[in-house]
Amino acid sequence: MASRAAELRKLLSSLGPSFVKIGQALSARPDLLPQVYLESLSELQDRLPSFPNEIAWAVVEEELGVPVGQVYEQLSEQPVAAASLGQVYKGVLRETGESVAVKVQRPGIGESIAVDMLLLRRLMAVVDNNLPQVSQPLVPLVDEFASRLFAELDYVAEGRNAEKFQALYGSMPRVRTPRIYWQATQRRVLTMEWIDGVKLTNKAAMEAAGLDIVDFVDVGIECTLRQLLEHGYFHADPHPGNLLATRDGTLVYLDFGMMSEAPEYARFAIMAHVVHLVNRDYEAMCRDYYTLQFMDPSIDTAPIAPALQAFFDDVLDASVSELNFKAIVDGLGNVLFQYPFRVPAYYALILRSMTVLEGLALQADSNYKLLGRAYPYIARRLLTDPAPELRASFEDLIIKNNQLRWNRLENLLREGSKSSDFDASQLWLLANWLLSPNAEGIRHKLAVELARMVDATAAAQARERIAASLRNPELANRLVPVQPSEEEARQRAALLVSTLRQRLAPDSSNGISTSSRVDAVVVQQPPGATSLPMQLPQGSGPFGTYTPADVQQLLFKVQASFGAAAPQLQQLAQQPGARQLLQDVGSQLAQRFAARVIKFAFAGSQPSASSATV
Repeated sequence: MASRAAELRKLLSSLGPSFVKIGQALSARPDLLPQVYLESLSELQDRLPSFPNEIAWAVVEEELGVPVGQVYEQLSEQPVAAASLGQVYKGVLRETGESVAVKVQRPGIGESIAVDMLLLRRLMAVVDNNLPQVSQPLVPLVDEFASRLFAELDYVAEGRNAEKFQALYGSMPRVRTPRIYWQATQRRVLTMEWIDGVKLTNKAAMEAAGLDIVDFVDVGIECTLRQLLEHGYFHADPHPGNLLATRDGTLVYLDFGMMSEAPEYARFAIMAHVVHLVNRDYEAMCRDYYTLQFMDPSIDTAPIAPALQAFFDDVLDASVSELNFKAIVDGLGNVLFQYPFRVPAYYALILRSMTVLEGLALQADSNYKLLGRAYPYIARRLLTDPAPELRASFEDLIIKNNQLRWNRLENLLREGSKSSDFDASQLWLLANWLLSPNAEGIRHKLAVELARMVDATAAAQARERIAASLRNPELANRLVPVQPSEEEARQRAALLVSTLRQRLAPDSSNGISTSSRVDAVVVQQPPGATSLPMQLPQGSGPFGTYTPADVQQLLFKVQASFGAAAPQLQQLAQQPGARQLLQDVGSQLAQRFAARVIKFAFAGSQPSASSATV
């Protein structure tokens, strides 16, 4: 099969630029070709010899309507780059003296592509009509590709694409696109700002300039994720030659002839798909394929789940940050090829974009893991994006078997804070959602976990007081027995309170810090104490244990303290969901403390081992 794949690559290369681009497009379609073909076609190079300057100047004059010398003070003697559709010269604008890049279209390329596409379309029609074994109609694929290819021939549209890209992503740190000079741009001539830089593929030049390839790839990943998952407008020709690194650390995007858009429903579905992958929920992953329009709803995806499980269970033995993106794409491609998938063009381009970036980084760092660099962005979106679809994914991620998974929530916060544009103040949006009617289910689970933390902390303090008072640790453990996972819950409570104290800013209006409001409820250990990281106020029961009245007083203190603190907390405390959360916590605590009292009384009525007589 490898030899046949190589023969196909050579054949497409010999047929000219249209078929080279077809091969490049097919290299990102795992639903159409086996993996060995994808790898072979990815080696196709979009290169042709340059055409003579005289012909290029004639095209410029025909398009701009004036002699070349009236527009450009000078142009390079030879093209600085040449490809199948055109070639680029370095020049200087006569009007402003600015250095520019002048892209001139290859004469006759439009007519050549039209003939190629017509012949290919007729051939694919024969295949569609006579080979039912093919999993999907091929004529629509040819039509889609032809429309993209013809769009690349309109340099005015390319200029508009560049400006739209700059408007959407130019505010990102270290991301830039060349300025378009419209006075010297027409359908077959594009004049844009010349930017000095080094192509990321030139490892020697990058090292000589003191530029780190991995650093620029990280910038590219963040920008690519924004393209794909925020605005959905993305660079659809992501080969490495279209990325330029400047000495000031800016990543420059070039060549906007081929752009694509991911619809909003697909952007949310991709995020949900990542969550389902992390959860190893293969049945949900199969349902995602309907949403992503990979499969017709009439097709049963149940048989696909075992195939996904067989592949991903091995891959996911590593943490998400350790996964190799290309390995996942290759493995998933094998699954896609075995079943009747129809991968939309935008999704194939997404996979190709990410794989290209990871490949660049791997040249400099063999241990580079793209998903590990991408996960902070995904975590930030799950934490801070108020879209209902992403809130549902957030809930899927942190809830399992009707229980809150604190480790997942803590990991989201830790990874999300690594994102370049993480803003901790956006977490108030998450808090608002947790107290909204839409989050009633997760709020109850949160109440259960909060009650467990308070109970664990109160129980540990009670044991310490009993042991100190009676000088009998064994009796203390009998009176207040240690529950499973109690230590974990107590440590998590201490961490939560510590985080609140650090995050909440001072209230400048009255000179009282918000953290002191927290201390009014949660009393910190005195300096030098090490046995307990934090303390609750003592209860009114024996040895400071809590009674139902103490529970109500504690909850009242919490509500009053938060209501008098930061403005955001005041607003949260006034929401009906906040009152419901406190009521649920109170109910849970009442049940737990009642059970503690019964155990306390029963254990107290039994003689201890040390006092028993024979």
